[in-house]
Order: sequence, then structure tokens, then C-alpha cells
Amino acid sequence: MAILAGIDLLGKFYAGDDTIGQVGQRFTSFIRKYLQPLSPGDEDVLYQLRNSLLHSFGLYSSARAQTYHFMLTGKGGVPFIQQPRTTFYQVDLIVLHERFERAIVSYVNDLEADPNLQTKFLTMFPNYGAIEIT
Repeated sequence: MAILAGIDLLGKFYAGDDTIGQVGQRFTSFIRKYLQPLSPGDEDVLYQLRNSLLHSFGLYSSARAQTYHFMLTGKGGVPFIQQPRTTFYQVDLIVLHERFERAIVSYVNDLEADPNLQTKFLTMFPNYGAIEIT
């Protein structure tokens, strides 16, 4: 859940936008840019995994007449996302974690070099960039 919420947050910084109703676009855009290599449609599978865990606290999601049942594994080294049956998807959490860590480094490198990304980041930073602990 934390990794998927982290991708969600980085998607806001990457897009420079937190408009309601655009979370799917932000999330999948960040994934397409920074979690490669992916197979076609994997970004949608990860978005539905995010929805299933962050909204339903389970491993089921439904969107646009498509059903997603998730199985999670921690084997590492196996394919990141597999579809063993029609509506079932297996996601390797070890690979997700590794790709998330690499995505952070790649995003920071791009952020340091791209003034447009810096502007987007700074637009979101006042609302999402820090948590005050007293």
C-alpha cells in the first residue's frame, strides 16, 4: 500500500496537478515513464491494484466492465506482472519495490535537469511536500 501511495504522490509531483478525477492519468503516466520495462496494459493493472488496496483493502477491483483479482508474490526475479487466468493478475512485490526505488532515483535525476518538472514539483510541494510532526 505504501509503495502504491508513493507512486500516487510522485504522480502528483510529476504532473504538477492534483485535480480530482485525474488520479488514474497521473498514476499511469508516472508508471509509464519510470517503472519500465512494462508490458502493454501493466500500468492499468497496477492502477487497479492501487485501487483495490487503497480503497477496498482487498485484492479485487472492477473498472469499465473489467474485473481484476490480484495475487501477490514476493519471489523476485519472476515476471513482474503475470496473468495466469482471465481476470487474475499476479504482481511480484519484490520487483515492484525494486522498480519503485529506481523510479525515485530516475525522477530525481530528471527533476534536477528539467525546469518544467521543477515548476510542476514546486506547484505541488506546498500541499504535499512535507509533514509537520510536533
